[in-house]
Amino acid sequence: MKKTFWLSVVFALCLGTATAQNLRKDNKIFEKTTDKQEKEYLQFLYDYMPLSDLADYSGDFFLSQVRYAIKARETFSWGRTIPEEVFKHFVLVYRVNNENLDTARAYIFETLKDRIKNMSMYDAALEVNHWCHEHVNYKASDGRTSSPLATIRTSWGRCGEESTFTVTALRAVGLPARQCYTPRWAHTDDNHAWVEVWIDGTWHHLGACEPEPELDIAWFDAPAKRAMMVHTTVFGKYEGKEKKNFEHPLYSKINLLSNYTTTKNLEILVKDTDGKPVENAQVAFGLYNYAEYYPLAKLYTDKNGKAVLETGFGDLMIWVKKDGKTASALAKSDTDKMTLTIERQKFAPHCTHYKLCPPVAKQVKAVSEEKAAKNALRISYEDSLREAYLKTMPRNFDSAKRNAYLEQQNAVWKFSFQELEKADKQIENSWGNYKQIEQVLASGDENAIDILSLLYEKDLRDIEAATVLSHLKAYKNYPAQDESLKEYVLNPRIQLEKITPYREFLQNYFADRAKDFVANPQSIADWINANIKLNKQENYYGVQISPEGILRIGQCDPLSREILFVAIARSFGIASRYEWAEGKAQYKTSAESDWIYPQFETKSSEPTGTLVVSNSEKNKIKPEYYIHFTLQRLENDEYKTLDFEYDPKFAQFPETLTVPAGKYRLMSGNRDSDGNIYVREEYFEVKADQVTKAEVVMDEIQTDLKVLGKINMKEKVHLLDKTTASLKSIAKDKGMVLAIVDPYSEPVRHLMADMPLVKEEMETWGGGIAFVFANTPEQAPESMYPNLPEQSIFAQDKQKQLQKAITKATKFDFTSNYPLLCFVTKEGEIVFLSEGYRIGSGESLLKVIHSLNQNNK
Repeated sequence: MKKTFWLSVVFALCLGTATAQNLRKDNKIFEKTTDKQEKEYLQFLYDYMPLSDLADYSGDFFLSQVRYAIKARETFSWGRTIPEEVFKHFVLVYRVNNENLDTARAYIFETLKDRIKNMSMYDAALEVNHWCHEHVNYKASDGRTSSPLATIRTSWGRCGEESTFTVTALRAVGLPARQCYTPRWAHTDDNHAWVEVWIDGTWHHLGACEPEPELDIAWFDAPAKRAMMVHTTVFGKYEGKEKKNFEHPLYSKINLLSNYTTTKNLEILVKDTDGKPVENAQVAFGLYNYAEYYPLAKLYTDKNGKAVLETGFGDLMIWVKKDGKTASALAKSDTDKMTLTIERQKFAPHCTHYKLCPPVAKQVKAVSEEKAAKNALRISYEDSLREAYLKTMPRNFDSAKRNAYLEQQNAVWKFSFQELEKADKQIENSWGNYKQIEQVLASGDENAIDILSLLYEKDLRDIEAATVLSHLKAYKNYPAQDESLKEYVLNPRIQLEKITPYREFLQNYFADRAKDFVANPQSIADWINANIKLNKQENYYGVQISPEGILRIGQCDPLSREILFVAIARSFGIASRYEWAEGKAQYKTSAESDWIYPQFETKSSEPTGTLVVSNSEKNKIKPEYYIHFTLQRLENDEYKTLDFEYDPKFAQFPETLTVPAGKYRLMSGNRDSDGNIYVREEYFEVKADQVTKAEVVMDEIQTDLKVLGKINMKEKVHLLDKTTASLKSIAKDKGMVLAIVDPYSEPVRHLMADMPLVKEEMETWGGGIAFVFANTPEQAPESMYPNLPEQSIFAQDKQKQLQKAITKATKFDFTSNYPLLCFVTKEGEIVFLSEGYRIGSGESLLKVIHSLNQNNK
């Protein structure tokens, strides 16, 4: 470690609470440029950047961002037409959301400048999206957002990564762009992110890495018309015309919903028990999704006791709180004004039931068939470019080439057969990052396979070998004292932060405190309390600050503080982890000890009780956490969901949990085919040192199936092996699931991810399942869509004959928003029909099958 860096760390800690402000104003990077424009833009970035960027990225990085933004404005003809306000907020800014940062701006500018320099802004935006699609496609992954270059290296990402990548690409060539985000859909349990691009004074939307022949056309147009919120975070003090859901001195959250659908202003008036308006009460506008009321926005009442949100025509749960007083009420779709009276609530166990409705579905425009067909040909070509790149990865080698590759590598690795199997899986999961993983495996370190096995799959796709090797080297200084605790010491992954080589750094930094930390892990928290300022406001993108960065600036947000504790503990051989449900660090003093929460602000530990959660026999399906139910604890006068997304709880019932004593809500929901949700809330108390029992009960949906139309079951489909089969033969006297699909659309990928989740139930039912391609896939379907129910078949819809038969029979105005999903009885009656984006399609189909079975009894 360079001496100058150590001095900067000590200097930063001495500055204490003023550190971040000083870094914003007095950074040495300003001495590296004499250009007035560069200085102005650099100061703009430093004035408003979040703590994570102040802490973890160099001034040289930001100066490069400024210079390339200016270069793009000077290179392309549209640069001169962009207003300064738009340029600063939507071209100059280097960060899109919570991604890891990299040098993508420079790479993309140099790659694309000659390709688009003679185009109009409109055509350039379309062309950039085509380039993005050449390199990246959709695939679900965890919540950490990869950097744009890492996404290219992998060749795929979830929607948040695709949109981050595409916004970065558009900004790199001087096209103003922003990521748009519906934090939760109203009609289905999911969210989505896409892109808006500024063209000649108007914002247009597009699907990231999903090029269409025109702007303002995307597969999510129909879902967006049912949305209750679309927003984006704007870096810096923004004076645009859009409505603001929230404004902070460093950033704003602006409301973009009116760009996509009709809206209303929902006004909440808050009064006290004397009937007087309450100022500065928090009003949470909760939308049911993922079995919780997700706050679309949290606003504060004005001096007249009012809070107003522009939203859609669906149901919301309103929760108001101030100074220990609360109130809640359901705002129905036709409500535009409500009055709530806050008071201190007396808690009593009880159960409530609601039916919540999303906005109604609306029609959307579609491009001409001629344009769509031309675009499909280009997309197919772009897919072939990406597939050619994928074939260079060992994971996609044929068996002979892969065996030869492993044999060659193992001449260096020298692994046993069992070790080689593990290494092969790690190389496979690393995708385009396999060279970095090869280096780790070639290190000869006895813990190389173990440390890679502890990482998330996304880590294998973007981690650098040098970072892993640094952890392996430092681990030898303070290894786990018990083999059963090794994973809680060796693992460099803590939460969803970017993994840095923090272990060596922390061992050097705290060398004189090592004995104290090992003897009493609480002393780590004590040191943090005394030396690190908690800053809850300025890390507004929610990017976790690295341990090194925290020590550099002397402050951090609450989550980063928990990560810092775990990082220090593991660096000195202390078993430690991030406990997802409570969102707090924990440590163990021995293999036999309980997990202990370190104490930060308070020295008093919370009493705990035992909660046993069982599954009701009434439930027709096994409920899944964050899909059908959640547990929520009352904290600071609002219910907070216990986060088990990365914790394997509720794999089986009953589940026994040790939780803090307090008041709880168990929420479950059952969604029907129209997107309506039947919610059950059970309120109960967990008392200290006592056992409390709760049961997950899903309110039953009364399904009244209607015949929407009828098709001829003698109709034949063309199987991919060149033979034909009638719908009647596929249905097997039990009916059939019939899906018309475009193999490359994102909603179809969601359908194909849903179906394996109901594989066992579908196979038990035994009816037919046919996936009929509107466009021929380049790959064999079995490789594209693994683990489907065994009766699944693939076919081709020549001249769209089957699609036309379905839409004619049902009088359905289909806009090529695939999949077109049906359930057809053995008589040919269509009793379920949907198009486009829907999460949980497999479960919806099971509900139809169950209803038919009940009706036939």
